[in-house]
Amino acid sequence: MSVSSAGNRWDLFWMLTRTEFRLRDQGTLAGFLWTLLHPLFIFSILYALFTRWMAPLVPNYAACLLIGIVQWNFFSTATTAGMTSLRRKAGLIASFSFPRGYVVSSSIAAVLLSHLLEWAVLLAALLVLGVRPGWSWLLLPALIAVEVALALGIASVLSVLAVDVRDLDHVWGLLLYGFFFLTPVFYTAEVVGEGARRLIAVNPLAVVIDATRAAVIGGAFRASPSIWLVAAGAGLFCAASVGLFDRMSRGISERL
Repeated sequence: MSVSSAGNRWDLFWMLTRTEFRLRDQGTLAGFLWTLLHPLFIFSILYALFTRWMAPLVPNYAACLLIGIVQWNFFSTATTAGMTSLRRKAGLIASFSFPRGYVVSSSIAAVLLSHLLEWAVLLAALLVLGVRPGWSWLLLPALIAVEVALALGIASVLSVLAVDVRDLDHVWGLLLYGFFFLTPVFYTAEVVGEGARRLIAVNPLAVVIDATRAAVIGGAFRASPSIWLVAAGAGLFCAASVGLFDRMSRGISERL
């Protein structure tokens, strides 16, 4: 069965996104609350472990930690969901003719819907913590879009590779574990040594998290060259990855 018109393609994309969202137990308030417990649990552990060390060095450490956890959770969940999406939707791919990229992008979109709900809760929590809203909060959608582009670009390539390399999800899980410590989630770049700071400087997710903290907590956003570079690079990387996905996914039905 072919899905050709723009309207039909949008309907299919929304159906895939909605189905994925519900499969992630987000279709009900109770399901979302259970998902929200994960970042809250991680926050509680990291805050208890590092607050003595970090609180004197990082103003409003609780708010910084919350932002880092929410953004890391999106990146980790979105890339993992996107990577396994083709295998999970093998039956649909075999039955319908439509752009295969919809499967990956709808998986990212479903995680994004949860992420936006988490941001709504996070902003309310930040108000309780004494963070005052400012005009720089209006930059949040752009910063979220940069992270979405990074996640979609990575997931597009990984999803095709995961069709042939069945253990790739385990490998990616290990890489994410190491990447977590190279990303300023429970710390900031200013409190680590010079060598570690250089590694963090080339981490695009670290730049996005730092820029988000500056926009949300700092009250005055200073557009450093790094965030502009990462934003442009994320857009180019995403476009290149989607184009590569179109080439690599030819004949994917037979390989699933």
